[in-house]
Amino acid sequence: MDRTFRFTDAAIKALTIPDGTAQVDFFDEIVPLPGQGGTLGIRVSRRAKAWFVLYRANGRRRRHTFKKRYPELSLKDARLEAAKHLRTVHDGGDPAGIAKTHKEAPTVADLWEAYQESLTNRAAPKAPSTVSEEQRRWEKIIRPALGHMKVEDVKPVHLSDLLDSVAKKAPVSANRLHSLLQILFQPALAKGWITIHPLQWIRKPGGCEPPRKRVLSDDEIRTLWPHFDDLRPNQRDILRLGLLTAQRPGEIQAMRWADLDFDKALWTIPTTKSGTIHLVPLSRQVMDILQGREQDSPWVFPSKHNRSRGKETTGHTTSLKETRKRVQEKSGVTGWTSHDLRRTARTIMSRLSIQPHIRELVLNHSQGKIQAVYDQHDYFSEKKQALQKLADEIDRILGRETTSAKIVSLRRAG
Repeated sequence: MDRTFRFTDAAIKALTIPDGTAQVDFFDEIVPLPGQGGTLGIRVSRRAKAWFVLYRANGRRRRHTFKKRYPELSLKDARLEAAKHLRTVHDGGDPAGIAKTHKEAPTVADLWEAYQESLTNRAAPKAPSTVSEEQRRWEKIIRPALGHMKVEDVKPVHLSDLLDSVAKKAPVSANRLHSLLQILFQPALAKGWITIHPLQWIRKPGGCEPPRKRVLSDDEIRTLWPHFDDLRPNQRDILRLGLLTAQRPGEIQAMRWADLDFDKALWTIPTTKSGTIHLVPLSRQVMDILQGREQDSPWVFPSKHNRSRGKETTGHTTSLKETRKRVQEKSGVTGWTSHDLRRTARTIMSRLSIQPHIRELVLNHSQGKIQAVYDQHDYFSEKKQALQKLADEIDRILGRETTSAKIVSLRRAG
């Protein structure tokens, strides 16, 4: 049988191959796109009849096989599809090359790996609890829905549907997912993988969240403190230090003995959220807590039970969510987070008439650019006084004689 002939529906339907032959290619006499060359063909095997088009691009002979096969793709539609591809070639494109490029294009899973690598190069590393939560969202939500997709194929509707599915049960969590997706797809723009961010016109599905304002009252502090004492040493001391140092929970959890200088009563946080080294003076109360701990690990708060899927353990405590939940249930003081302890400490410092700029320096909030450039004074002594006043005030709230008061009493007795 002549393998080149004028294709008809009846002829294509009747095509068979001889016994002992795996497959045979047949070619249409009709040119799909007159004046541009190219040939429509069909490969017949025992199982299927697959359409393809032959052409030349960039001086090379090319073959492009259509996804749909006969009879799903009819002869009429196959000719139209071939003409479409040949027109692309005429306009300077290459259907086979485009298909190959798409096949090799990065997936959302590749984008996630690139994002994970970028975290190691950050000037200020993310808090371990944040990294852990982002990993959970990837494993539970993003990867099952998008991980297999090419980055260039992700459309706004894909992200909108994903966000809406989460927002139905957890609006705030959907907002956090929106923020993560915003960061995740940003490098794809820089790399040229996409030209428009798929979240560009999608708002946070959980709506605008009012800033948290939870501050513990003196009575609540008095109620909570004994419940801290009932916890395991790590959880107990981390929560105590949240109030006594006013530092970020993640930075307290990641504290290392190498960063502590007891002779100078100083904690040096190597790289913080603000991207700078942060010096934290240690009050006498904080010194007592830290010096009472065992120093059998590089970490002040070591842990062997925080391994994420596919990740090595950080070596230190990373989450107190379940601990806080238990304390709230037992104490009756509810609705607070570890970060609210930091906010409470800041509020107490305000009550003690500590200057606003000193409070902000204690919390290591970023200064304005002009102030950061022209004011090089580190205000260390002022921060030291502020944190000692804070610790003494917490002692007073708890009904304890403050360390400062004890010193005064001893001096008077002497």
